[in-house]
Amino acid sequence: MSWDLTLFHFARPVTTADTIADDEPLLPLGSLADVHTLVSRHFPDTDWSDPGWGRWETEWDSIEFNLGDEDPADSLMLHVRAGPDVIPKIQALCRENGWRCIDCASGEFLSSGDDG
Repeated sequence: MSWDLTLFHFARPVTTADTIADDEPLLPLGSLADVHTLVSRHFPDTDWSDPGWGRWETEWDSIEFNLGDEDPADSLMLHVRAGPDVIPKIQALCRENGWRCIDCASGEFLSSGDDG
């Protein structure tokens, strides 16, 4: 399974992706170093040798975390090549940090059922 996701920290509660305005105000996710730490809590051994790109790999799964060079970071793109077992990890990362995750293909939130 391969898909792309984008993580944002919205300045207001957003319940559905179709209510996001083109000029929607965003809060920063954090400094690059902070985002590295937050991601690595859920995806240990992520390689951050390039501060703008993290790479997490197991024998079967991989995720590339594209942060870019802006510090603080205002979004995080995930290039996921993994099975569905990584979804709860991504949901926990978002839930614990107040971030929202949008599936780039469907345009819908990756929801854990209690985020909003």
